[in-house]
Amino acid sequence: MDNSIKKVDIIILGAGISGLTLGYHLHKKNRNFLVFDSNKTKGGNILTKISDDYVCENGPNTLLLNNQSIKNLISELDLEKEIIYPNTNNNKRFLIKNGKLIEIPRSIGEFLNSNILSLNAKIRVFIEIFFKKSVRNTSVYEFFKRRFGKEFHDKLIEPFLTGVYAGNSHNMSIKHVLNKIWKMEQEYGSIIIGFIKNKAGNKMPKSFNFKSGLSELTNKIYLKIKDKINFKSRITSISKVGNLYEITINNNTKYQCDKLISTIPAYALSEIIYDNKLAQTLKKVSYCPIHVIHVGLDKEKIKEDINGFGVLTKQSDKKNFLGIIFNSRIFPHVAPKGIDLITVMIGGTRQAELIKLDKELLFNKILKDVRQLISYEGEVLMRNEFTWKRGIPQYDLNHESVISGVENFLIKNKNFHILGNYINGISVSDCVEKAWFLSEKL
Repeated sequence: MDNSIKKVDIIILGAGISGLTLGYHLHKKNRNFLVFDSNKTKGGNILTKISDDYVCENGPNTLLLNNQSIKNLISELDLEKEIIYPNTNNNKRFLIKNGKLIEIPRSIGEFLNSNILSLNAKIRVFIEIFFKKSVRNTSVYEFFKRRFGKEFHDKLIEPFLTGVYAGNSHNMSIKHVLNKIWKMEQEYGSIIIGFIKNKAGNKMPKSFNFKSGLSELTNKIYLKIKDKINFKSRITSISKVGNLYEITINNNTKYQCDKLISTIPAYALSEIIYDNKLAQTLKKVSYCPIHVIHVGLDKEKIKEDINGFGVLTKQSDKKNFLGIIFNSRIFPHVAPKGIDLITVMIGGTRQAELIKLDKELLFNKILKDVRQLISYEGEVLMRNEFTWKRGIPQYDLNHESVISGVENFLIKNKNFHILGNYINGISVSDCVEKAWFLSEKL
């Protein structure tokens, strides 16, 4: 081997939550590894900004305690005492009807009394049990329209998925976007019967944040493995040399390894991978742009009831935003006393053009919408903005071919592994679980 080429057992590409978690578990096992990231700092999509007593999340706003891996990681990092759970007095969630906030029902009784759906739509929901199960994967839109009716989809499912994927439900794969719902239908022939028989499925996992924001998690992991991480290291090529993998950093420095793990986005890996077939597969993964605006508002001058998590929109609402999170109503510590911190999300597939507007013009459009919705006439006391040009990966109807393409590549390329939020789970806790599982295999 060329003496100028550096050798290491395991190389991890990317220092987001997947790469950091994997590195942490390998560190515990005393494995010989290095992490490379083109950015100046760690964390990937987890990005907390703290300024003047405001705790602003530019990426995810909460995590879910929905698997043992995330619970163990928090415990091992001694972060349990830093966990902040949402204010249970303000656990409402809102939609928009006739330009006003309307609470989403949280029980069967509330659902029956709610005026979100028409009487015909409510009746349509309860005859879902008589419809046959799907014979093939389909779009989220077609799935829910067939099982519960178009109105149910348009008024409840569309805004819910807007908050998770910011995508188009007509293109989303039900099998991969809502896999538990898909499996329930396939097993029981009915979603309603599935929920009744599978009572555990009715329990919502706890959401949480940390006192100083979600970056506390990535900061803690970083401190454990900082000597193994190389920042400002742009991977310009990946090649295979016999049974080894070779990466080139910043067009000059070369490393070879026995095991290579990519945790970088699909579009980034597609540009440097040696296998053209995989590159074309990865290019099928589309990412939604997201623009995030945080504003601080005088609490006393907000006239509408916003004691809840937030509000999500549907296309028919004709708003210039996808959703609003009422941060300080659920986590009071994130803003100074007497001030409400709210986060407004813009973009996704239906508002991609909005993000291209002049930032002041866009901000003024958003502020007008917000003022009207929550009846606010005061000043903006704080403003923070961040844009993800390629933010949320979409699990579209071609997702099965993406998974197959990745799996076929991995079968032919032993000791090459691919992690990330664009396959097998989009949430932070999903990524933590996948990283732990791979560390056990390695």
